[in-house]
This record gives sequence, C-alpha cells and structure tokens, in this order.
Amino acid sequence: MNKRGTAGSVHVTTIDAEAKAGDDYEMVDETIVFKHGQTTAFIEVIINDDDNWEPDEDFFVQLYDANCPGDKIELVGKDTRTRVTIIDDDKPGQISFAENKGIKVLAGPEDHSCEILLLRKNGSDGKVTVDYSTLDLDKSDHTATAGVDYTHAEGTVIFAQNQTEATIDIKILGRPDGGVRDESFGIQLSNITPDGAKLSKKSFQIINIITDVEGKKRAEALHQLMAKIEAEEEASWGQQFVNACMLHPTKNEDGEIEDIAAGDAFLHFACIGWKIFFSLIPPAHYGGGLPCFVISLAFIGIVTYVVGEFANLFGCVLGILPSVTAITFVALGTSLPDTFASMAAAAAEKYADSAVGNVTGSNSVNVFLGLGLPWVIASIWEEGQVGNPDAPYPADGKYFVPAGNLGFSVAVFICCAIVCIIVLLIRRKVVGGELGGGQFGRSLSAAILITLWIIYIFLSVLQAYDIIDK
Repeated sequence: MNKRGTAGSVHVTTIDAEAKAGDDYEMVDETIVFKHGQTTAFIEVIINDDDNWEPDEDFFVQLYDANCPGDKIELVGKDTRTRVTIIDDDKPGQISFAENKGIKVLAGPEDHSCEILLLRKNGSDGKVTVDYSTLDLDKSDHTATAGVDYTHAEGTVIFAQNQTEATIDIKILGRPDGGVRDESFGIQLSNITPDGAKLSKKSFQIINIITDVEGKKRAEALHQLMAKIEAEEEASWGQQFVNACMLHPTKNEDGEIEDIAAGDAFLHFACIGWKIFFSLIPPAHYGGGLPCFVISLAFIGIVTYVVGEFANLFGCVLGILPSVTAITFVALGTSLPDTFASMAAAAAEKYADSAVGNVTGSNSVNVFLGLGLPWVIASIWEEGQVGNPDAPYPADGKYFVPAGNLGFSVAVFICCAIVCIIVLLIRRKVVGGELGGGQFGRSLSAAILITLWIIYIFLSVLQAYDIIDK
C-alpha cells in the first residue's frame, strides 16, 4: 500500500513453503507500479486445483526493491512478507461396510465365494486405499477356523476417483457331509490412505456361515423325488400296474409329508381305469425309449377317438347337429389337455413363448395333420377302388368332401383370432408381456378372450341352424 499517494513501484515474488510453485500454485515474480494518487494494488496468484485430498499448505508473498523517483519509500519489515494458506476442499470420503449388522453367508457341500460390499460415503474425490484382513474370533463353539471353514484373505482395496463401491471376495469352504453349520469369523479394515480419508466407526465386520435349512429340506425332497423317478424308470413293466393302483402320502417341495386329501383320493379312483390302461405302454427304458414314444402316440389317438365318439353320441342323443357337436363337445374334449399343457408351460417357464407356442402348435397339428392324413389315406383308398367291381360305390379316383357350413365358422374364427392377436400386442405394449400384469389387466384380458370363444360358438351355432344367413 502506498500511504503517501506518490508514484512508485515495488517488486513482488512468491516463496514456497509446504505448497510448491507449479504444483499447488503458479509462481508470481513481477513489479507492481503505483500511479500518482494510487494507494492500493492487487496481486493475483493462481491456485491449482485437483481431485486428490491434501492437507492445508502454505506459501509466502514477499515484497522488496521499493522505488519512488524523487522520494524515498521504506518497506516496513513485518509488512513485507505475508503467509497464504491453501485450504483443500476435496473430500476423499469415509469407507464403511454396506451392512450395519453381521453378514450371513449360506453354506453348502461345495466351495463357493461370497462378496462383502464396501461403501465410500461423504465424498469420492481422489484415490483411496484401505487394507483388509480376515481373522478368527475368540475361541468358542461357533468360531470359524481359517483353512477349515473359510480361506484366510488379506489385501488392499483400491477406490478410484469417483468410485463409491468395492467388494472383497472370501472363499467359503463346503462340507460334503452336509451338516448344519453355524460359525463366524471377522474382517478388519485398516491403514486407509490418504490421511484425509476416514474409516467408519465400525471397521470390523462379522461374517456368519449358516446352513440354508429350508434349502436343505428342498434339496433332500428333490433328491428323494429323483430317486423315486429313477426307480420307476428302472421298474419292470408289471410294476407299472402296481404303481398305477397305489395311493400314498407324498412329500412337497419343502420336504414335508402331505397326507392324502379327499380330492386326491376321488380323482385317483375316478381315473384308475385310465391309469391301468396307460400302464400298457412299455417303460421308457425299454428299447431306448422308442417303443414308449410310438405306443404313447397311438394311445393318445385311441383316447381322442373315444372322446370324439362319446361326444358324437352325446350330441346324437340330444339331437345336436354334427357340426355343432364338433366345435363344442369334441373340440373341448380333445383340446382341454392342450389347455392344461399351456397353463403348465405358463407357470413353469420364464417367458410366454412356451404357452402361446403350445396353443398355436397344437392347432397347427389339428388342422394340417388332421386334414392332411385323412385326405391322403382316403385318396389312396379311392384310387385303389377304380375299376374294382366289388367297390361299395363307383370310384373315379377323385376324392373330395364338401365343406358344408365350415366356411362361415372359419371366417368367424379368423376374426376372433385377429382380435386375440391385437390383445396380445396391446398387452406387450402396456404391460410389457403377453402374460402377467396387474389384477385388473389379467381379469380384463381373460374376459375378452373367453368372450371371443363364446362369440365364435354362438355365431357358428346360429349359422348351423340357419338362424343367420351365411
């Protein structure tokens, strides 16, 4: 400061202390000129900022070589040097375990790794490192031992700039005997750097190794079920008839014994005839499974034929037209198994493809194979009757069956199918999937699709009885 208000100059330079020129600030070495009447002047020092935490650092600003032409200017000793402190505003943060309470790790018969999550809170500037080490707890009945229950681990976790999460991998040793486990060990955090970073008050975490009791029960139940299936697969043909007649308590997926319910008993005795009938199919391990596959298809055809004949007989007794019987009782009787198969696929699979694909695939088999095979067989038979004097009717080799009222039903079905596809597309857009969603959406979709089936049946029946024109 120029107290007399006369023209003059003074040289200014910066001097390093803890702060270093070029790293923490930009060096100043210049001359400040005071004009006539000017009493104050400013020195600008550029402070270099970074993302790394550092303690507060100082440097000095020094005045010397004051000069005023025609007058003498003195520099007062205490006022020629001033200290400048660079206060660090970076926050490297605080390292802590993600879990406030002890961490539970499920154990099994096989070795596996568990991840312990560390969090960086209250700042993420710069690089931070912290050491960790596992250790056994005080000796007790539930103390885990390194090398027996887990693998000792120690090392350094590095948090990069702006990184807020990191993990520690600990290997948990399995026990083939599958016994119930309840042991604990600890993990200690230490030696965090840089100095500005801090450890949470809880720098120690307890890891509890436990057995998944419910999972063990399910695994045992699954093992028993698989053993039962394998035993049934290896059973003799005669044993199939014994199994078809047996009714006994079962184990659920949780391994708990479930007694025979009244409904299960009723269904068993109602279906025992069919069970014995299908026991005629060879076991799956006979002949590599091919006889079982071929004869199963034949039995399905027999059942379909029986259902169709019963449906036609029922329609005949009630005086219902064959075309109406075909799209109601026969269609229901032969398509309900496919419906239950689609329900099972929808419940078991992650995606709706299996359920929707089963519906379209089943109808493709019914239409293409159901029309194609009879046409081929009848055409071959018709061709073989040409010129046969013993043929039941004169044959010319041209086999055909008129459609009758089928055209109208097909047209109605196509319209209903288009509406069904539109519903599925809307569900994919709104709900995100063909199946599932909220209660209202599911109920509305079910009501629309069931209504489409009722409309198809209703219009087809009206047209079959000539109540509406084609």
